[in-house]
Amino acid sequence: MERVLTRDGSPTLRSDVWDCAYHSLHGAWAEAKHVYIQSGLHAQSLCQPGNPLTILEMGAGTGLNALLAVKWAHAAERPVTYYGLDAALPEASAWESWWSARPGSAKDLDSWARAMRSAWEEGKAWETPWSTTSWIQGEAASWRSPLHADVVFYDAFSPRQQPELWTPEALAPWLEALTPKGYFVTYCATGEVFRAVKSLGFTVEHLPGPPGKREMLRAHRKGATFTP
Repeated sequence: MERVLTRDGSPTLRSDVWDCAYHSLHGAWAEAKHVYIQSGLHAQSLCQPGNPLTILEMGAGTGLNALLAVKWAHAAERPVTYYGLDAALPEASAWESWWSARPGSAKDLDSWARAMRSAWEEGKAWETPWSTTSWIQGEAASWRSPLHADVVFYDAFSPRQQPELWTPEALAPWLEALTPKGYFVTYCATGEVFRAVKSLGFTVEHLPGPPGKREMLRAHRKGATFTP
């Protein structure tokens, strides 16, 4: 596994196993903020003013989305509980290489990032005044969530690398974990994935994508009404 700098200057890791980067090469942190925080967590917060929010992520990876969710929770003063599933965490040396190249704007997140990583390595939840984050070790294809989430971050490798994780059968448990007004968000907006989500009875939106991508996908339960 090696560190790669993306076009916005932020780092990602490239998996040797999947021959694919963990984040967008057009801008790792830009994509995470746009897709998962702004279009997912923040948008959902407007629909449920003042309520605590629960996030479930498929593909916890480096912990970037979790860390940005914690930052959002503190800025918004909204309680956030995060659960991230992944088969394994990146090796400690790879994670350290990735984190050491973080953007200058993230320097103040160093103590949080290290504390979260340490807790996850020990199999513990990490808590701050406004958040709790937990890593769940498991295989996405066979895991069935006992949780209900206001926002689902679906961050699998692309359909080219992991086609088995983008089928209706694979997506269904994650969509069913949504609360009645919950949002499912992912960077992948291919026609095949759009149709797979829609076939499960969910309303699907194509939203403007992050840098380098024309669109992203957001879904919610059919018939749900929102009052931001």
